[in-house]
Amino acid sequence: MVNAPDTSSALKTLFTSRPEILIQYILSQGRLAVILLDHQGTIVDCNPFFLESMAINEKPVGQSINTFLSEGFPVCRDLTPGNCLPVKLSFAWNNAIEHSLAGHVLKDNGHYIIFAHSVRLTDHKLAAALSRLTDELTDLTRELNKKNRELEAANVTITQLMNTDPLTGLTNRRQLTEKLDAEMSKARRHNHPLSALMTDIDHFKSINDTYGHDAGDKVLVQVAQALLKTCRKEDIVARYGGEEFVMILPNSPAASAMECAERIRKAIEETVCPEIDRRITVSVGATLFMAGDTEESLIKRADAALYDAKESGRNQFSLK
Repeated sequence: MVNAPDTSSALKTLFTSRPEILIQYILSQGRLAVILLDHQGTIVDCNPFFLESMAINEKPVGQSINTFLSEGFPVCRDLTPGNCLPVKLSFAWNNAIEHSLAGHVLKDNGHYIIFAHSVRLTDHKLAAALSRLTDELTDLTRELNKKNRELEAANVTITQLMNTDPLTGLTNRRQLTEKLDAEMSKARRHNHPLSALMTDIDHFKSINDTYGHDAGDKVLVQVAQALLKTCRKEDIVARYGGEEFVMILPNSPAASAMECAERIRKAIEETVCPEIDRRITVSVGATLFMAGDTEESLIKRADAALYDAKESGRNQFSLK
């Protein structure tokens, strides 16, 4: 009877006589992570499977293995050369466990050699990991939504600052141009009447010279508030520059424009400003939009009507 050959002995003989075969396989093709550490736990070398497990492209030579571990590497000071101890390493990124390796650690000539294979998560651990990741995703989504709301609020604030006169809170000249262009387009398209009023404060330079610029600013604010209260919600009230204001009145024929101009004149005349001891009055110029008008021609005609009102004695309106 012929005994079957001892395969284990044959392999031992092969790997004893040709150890480079086993070494080459483990280091290049094997599904076994090999990590060489110095006595302080610094990575000296590793094989491709370790890089694959870590999802990195270059060997992290010179880095401590603790950089990648959720728990520190157990320093096996009592481990004697040639012996080995079981070890399980959990690698983490951003405090979330991504991969686990289990195997053995050996000590030789002041170095640690780790041989380890991938550990499949149990159903319980997998569920726990998924739950943790879901919680983290929920937190990130909540934080992202918060940042988006803050960004939207900041954009609204920026838009308001860009389109609003900082002293009076009225539409500024830049935004007036955009709004007036839109209203003129609608008036042309639907053949609706459109009026424009221009007003400025009578003898405003005298107010500044007599009572100071702070008082002058208070007068501008009060006039702006009176204009907003006097005009309709759909009207555009803008500070045009200095003490000049422009009102755009959609769907308003000449008669409506003159009525509005008179309401404005009267409302300002009745306004009391505690900072000064004189009556505030304004002059108003009114004009009606015509088919061939541009923004410039419409405003220029309203300004000419304003000049006529001032030339006629101020505190009155003129239609041109």
